[in-house]
Amino acid sequence: MPYEPFASRSRAVLIGVSQYEHARDFSNIPSARANVARLRAALVAGNLGRFIPRTVETLTEPRTRDRALRLIGTAAAQAQDLLLVHFTGHGYVDLGTGEPELYLMTRESTKDGARLDGIPYRDLLKLLASSRAERVVLVLDCCYSGNAGLVPLPERPFSLITSSAVGSRIHKGDGIDPTPFTGALVRVLSEGTDPYDPVTVQRLGVRLHELAGEYAATLDERVDYDPWFPTERSSNSAGDTVLSQARLAPRPARGARGLAPLRRLAQYAGFTWTWTAGPHQPLWHRAVGVGTALALLAGGVTGWTWAHRPAPLCPAPLELRVLTSPETRAALTSVLDAFQDSEAPGTTASLGGRPEGCGQINTTVYAAPSDRTIAAFRASAAWAEPERACEDGADCALPLRDVGPHPDVWIPAAGTALTQVVAETRRPESVVALGRPATLAHSPAVVAATTSLEGVGRTGSTAQQLVDAAHAQDVVVRSAEPHSSDAALDQLLHLRPGTRVTTDAVPPADDRALACSARTWLVERRGTQQALLTAESTLAGLVTPALESRPPCLGNQSDPYTAYYPADVPPLDLTLVPVTWETGRADRADRAEAVRRLAGWLGSGPGQRALAAQGFRTDVSGTDAAGDTPLDSAVFVADPPAGGEPATRADIEAALRDHGGAAGTRRDVLFAVDVSSSSYSGANVPAVRSVLARASGYRYGIAAVPGRTLLPIGSNDAAARDAAIRALAPVERDAPVAAALRRWSRTLADSPGALIVLITDDEDSAREDPPDVDVPVLVVSLESYGCSLRFNKAVTEGGGACLAATQDLPNRVAETITRLTSGGS
Repeated sequence: MPYEPFASRSRAVLIGVSQYEHARDFSNIPSARANVARLRAALVAGNLGRFIPRTVETLTEPRTRDRALRLIGTAAAQAQDLLLVHFTGHGYVDLGTGEPELYLMTRESTKDGARLDGIPYRDLLKLLASSRAERVVLVLDCCYSGNAGLVPLPERPFSLITSSAVGSRIHKGDGIDPTPFTGALVRVLSEGTDPYDPVTVQRLGVRLHELAGEYAATLDERVDYDPWFPTERSSNSAGDTVLSQARLAPRPARGARGLAPLRRLAQYAGFTWTWTAGPHQPLWHRAVGVGTALALLAGGVTGWTWAHRPAPLCPAPLELRVLTSPETRAALTSVLDAFQDSEAPGTTASLGGRPEGCGQINTTVYAAPSDRTIAAFRASAAWAEPERACEDGADCALPLRDVGPHPDVWIPAAGTALTQVVAETRRPESVVALGRPATLAHSPAVVAATTSLEGVGRTGSTAQQLVDAAHAQDVVVRSAEPHSSDAALDQLLHLRPGTRVTTDAVPPADDRALACSARTWLVERRGTQQALLTAESTLAGLVTPALESRPPCLGNQSDPYTAYYPADVPPLDLTLVPVTWETGRADRADRAEAVRRLAGWLGSGPGQRALAAQGFRTDVSGTDAAGDTPLDSAVFVADPPAGGEPATRADIEAALRDHGGAAGTRRDVLFAVDVSSSSYSGANVPAVRSVLARASGYRYGIAAVPGRTLLPIGSNDAAARDAAIRALAPVERDAPVAAALRRWSRTLADSPGALIVLITDDEDSAREDPPDVDVPVLVVSLESYGCSLRFNKAVTEGGGACLAATQDLPNRVAETITRLTSGGS
């Protein structure tokens, strides 16, 4: 089934270099601007494109490669579903190193300095491969782009579309319309490739090849460039990624050809008429002939009409919105794809008046961390009707922004989240009702260690005993953030308060992020062993390269882990919860029936087998559960312990409070905002303002770098904060970040527990020597690579932290400030 990316969780970067400073090396490409404009319009066009305007970034004149790579890196960090990058400009193959190397040239690039000022294709490939997006599509419209095909694609869902053959130069366009290749690309995305199916990467490649053949036939042999020659390559089944919902209109010629049988019948009728009505024919000939001719014509018309009857028009299937946790989203997407592809009665029987045989139910799976989901259910009125939320969106819940559309089905990864949400929906102002929960599958809690733990068995020990055994061997125990990860919270509930669980200043937000960070963490700390507090289904992704729900960030390598099962931690119950909204009355009965069908299939043999294939344990026995699962590996045990009793709401609140969920000793927070023009402009402004809008619950102030203090530290109200935010403006000069941090550190040194939050794009600080600071610093980098810079590592060593650009940066900043101001690790 085609992979449908979720628009708000996807990102696109369109780069077009139209002007070059060194005309001796590279001529201008005026059509690059048209490429960017037309392609952006196609990607966000109505209900056809797979993007929305705010998720598409354009860059028409990147002067340096760093500017282009920063933009791509930020999108790579933000994208969760689809990351699409399109480049128009000059391509150049450097032969100076002996092995041909492809470079994408920016405005200041030269042939002699390609290795210094061009974008190395291999480096771009690595940057895109590191994205947490489920699918990555790279489109190159430049000379020699075919040389990119000589480099193996990353071992993850990745697609590459190039415009030229290996070693080939192509036409740069007329300067008014798009280049021939991108013009054809826009045409296909707008027109479609099939009357019934959407435009996928693979279908796009086939259609582009057809159009390239038509274009090549029109070329004059005397031109000094080659015809464009598109090639589509995809790895790990990425070719089924949907890029447009456009459908190809049927060709009129088909209908004209369909009239041929009618013409032949008319000829037979004419012959019969001649035989009967000709001169000297008897009367009975005429009577028989007239009847025969009329019968032939009537039968021919009826037969042609039946043979060429239009296919039944299928209305759009009912869309079920399924909300889950980040660690289970990929697995459930695969499982629900199997549901839609099945021939089960629930997917074919008429629903809401739709004809039999038409698609009845379509599912959209999206995810949010548990703390954000709980907050969204708490503000259910604003979730169901966003206009009922606060006017400025600064200090109140906006679930539509933080989570997504309100769901018809909620499938949390553990019962702890359900316990908290049930309490929230019992508020008088709630407009949502939860249906009867149905447990679909289980995933036991595990301590996944990279070395054998001495003195404990694979089963039978408590969570505390396993953690203590790891600490005794200097094994670093790590987990995701318990506020947002169901698996981390389940294990935290069974550890003594104060138990050292992680050394990460900013723990991964969920188990999927924990898995992605696990290998990097080991590489950066060679010789150090780690033990992950996680769920068995998450560990299955770490050790099983072939698993469909395995995070793409892990590539195709398996990792050496052994699972230990704490006897006192209950398993995570994957539970389906129907969600009914008071505001949705029109098709409530149809939605309830669709949810019932989905739940029935998930509990049946085919549904249970699909869940088992994603690393979950199911209750189906006998032949229904036959077949290998990822849990057949020796990493896991066949019969894990049943675990302890589920926690109460009071237990959960106490554990989160002890972990650092409430403000504690540190109270004074200074937000220092880099307002140099490179930082405080363009796409960065909304992110900065959104971070500042969440300042509450502590004494805080706002200052600009370079500039002055706009809001002194104090118990400031929303009006004063908003006035300071409006006073921020870009400054056309460098930002002396080091000097500013040194000065404010001295000012705040006498304030017990103060914190400086530096918001910057790192362009100026990366060239400075890090200062000695006496106050912890939280660096909020607006670039994806910011936390790896020497400057940021140095200034955050004294109890601070660093956050790089992510889609949910404002919420992550608020959570981290809460941890740091409460003395949490």
